[in-house]
Amino acid sequence: MGKFLVILAILLTAISAGLGYLNQVKFAQVKQRAVDAETTVSQTKAQLTKAQGDLKTASQNLASTVTEKDQLTSRLSGVQTDLEKTKAQMAQLTNDRTSLEAQISQLTADLQAKAQELEQKTTPGAANPAEGGTDQQAQLAEQQTLISKLQGDLDSTRFQLATLQKEKEDRMQQKMRNGLSGRVLAVNPAWNFVVLSLGDKNGVVNNAELLVKRGSQYIGKVRVTSVEPSTSIADIVANSVPQGTAISPGDNVIYQSVGQ
Repeated sequence: MGKFLVILAILLTAISAGLGYLNQVKFAQVKQRAVDAETTVSQTKAQLTKAQGDLKTASQNLASTVTEKDQLTSRLSGVQTDLEKTKAQMAQLTNDRTSLEAQISQLTADLQAKAQELEQKTTPGAANPAEGGTDQQAQLAEQQTLISKLQGDLDSTRFQLATLQKEKEDRMQQKMRNGLSGRVLAVNPAWNFVVLSLGDKNGVVNNAELLVKRGSQYIGKVRVTSVEPSTSIADIVANSVPQGTAISPGDNVIYQSVGQ
């Protein structure tokens, strides 16, 4: 009986030791899990803080971008309006010149015809030489006055056209630096034009053509129509953009003079 109790005591002691070990192992595992969880929570908090900071920065950048876009859109609208006004003005002046030239031509022909008629009636031996002569002379004088006025209007119109043309030619005589490069800031597909990051201070002139590239790939060509101090407006040259391709903001532009 005593031996049995000793064996039982030994078994209980072993079991107790085993359970204690298992509890220690389990406790260590639980403790490690708690440490891991705390580390994960700390990392998650750090990532969340960083994400919140990035979101705030992104929101600020977005607000700034929206503001710049609105300003650019407003500026583009103004530039386009001015461009259309200039085109309309030149078209109207051209029409006025054509109309005045036609009127002068017709009045000159009428004046010559009446002068011949009056000369025939005042020829010695002609019947009733003085009949209607005074009235026709008055009409001739009136037509000459009208022709003089129309000629003055025509000269004024020609002067205005010449002034506009000279301004255009003066800009064209300026030379752009070969290899001048920039990028596309915005694209307006509806009006088929782009905004470039190059302007008057870079030496950009009207009617200059620039190549558009994306990396090493050729995209198309644009032709400058309006120049501002730091930017310029350029029309996309028809049929220069391959089918299935479109010019986008961020594309590069480069000027290469003829023969380069």
